[in-house]
Amino acid sequence: MKPDLELINDKDFWVRFEVAKRISIEHLPKMMNDESYSIRCEVTKRIGSEGGAFAREHIPKMMNDESYYVREEVAKRIADEGGAFADEHLPKMMNDKDFGVRSQVARRIGSVGGAFAIEHLPKMMNDEDYYVRREVAKRIGIEHLPKMMNDEDYYVRFEVAKRIDPKFLGEMFGVDFDPEYQAGLIRILSEREDLKK
Repeated sequence: MKPDLELINDKDFWVRFEVAKRISIEHLPKMMNDESYSIRCEVTKRIGSEGGAFAREHIPKMMNDESYYVREEVAKRIADEGGAFADEHLPKMMNDKDFGVRSQVARRIGSVGGAFAIEHLPKMMNDEDYYVRREVAKRIGIEHLPKMMNDEDYYVRFEVAKRIDPKFLGEMFGVDFDPEYQAGLIRILSEREDLKK
């Protein structure tokens, strides 16, 4: 047996971490259940970087990992793989219990774009966490932005403000408008105390 295979189950974290970084790709699945989330993250990264059929076979097995760090990495790798694979698996992670994972999913759905994003991002507009809604506001089709203008969170409204036509914003908030100064308008809106409530 090769030395690196003998060390897969070493009692020391740092030894196993080095093994996870160096072991040949076909042996990585043997480390997918390591007790350390850092090692499972490294395994997920390397499997995802390999791409193709190997990644499509193994990455979905990590979707329900107990660590949100691992699940965030899974969302990245699923999106990187793209196509029908992303279409199938990313929506399964939209209701993850951790807001960081859901934020990552919103980012990745936006990065896939097209009809996929048009279908799924609106489903995340009312997420309970503002981090998720902020990511949605950055990426959702502009036709949905008016529905997010009254979000309870300032950061979400600010992202909406950056994307909506500045003339419309000026009229809506009663701010003097000059089409050449969109950045100034956004600054003014960001300072309005009534918008931060």
